[in-house]
Amino acid sequence: MTAIVDSRMPLSGGDLAFTVAGTAPAVLLLVHGLGGSRQTWRHLIPALARTHTVIAPDLPGHGESDPPAGDYSLGAHACAMRDLLLALGHRRTSLVGHSLGGGVALQTAYQFPERTDRLMLIQQRWIGTRSGPPAARRHPARR
Repeated sequence: MTAIVDSRMPLSGGDLAFTVAGTAPAVLLLVHGLGGSRQTWRHLIPALARTHTVIAPDLPGHGESDPPAGDYSLGAHACAMRDLLLALGHRRTSLVGHSLGGGVALQTAYQFPERTDRLMLIQQRWIGTRSGPPAARRHPARR
């Protein structure tokens, strides 16, 4: 059985709490939704850790992570995800995001394509809808 470890990482915007499991070269970053935490993924982590290194963070201001030093924007969350991955020694990842986490995963892939292998969005409703974040509504080409 793969060890599942809960930890905290001091980053420039504050401490980020996360769970890590597995030691495979392929890395999966699991990003939870609004008001959630890394516990969203607790039932999936053991199975995914058989074939991947799995990292499930608490977004800044969620779960056991510190509030962000700046704002709660998708871009700020994307930077926090990049900083966590680099601090853990991972240059690339596949991103899995649920709800708000899907927006964070999508923004991470957009800002850091050189660090993204794959992208999976679960119940992420902002693409192609009028109910998305204001920035998506202002830029019709992004819909």
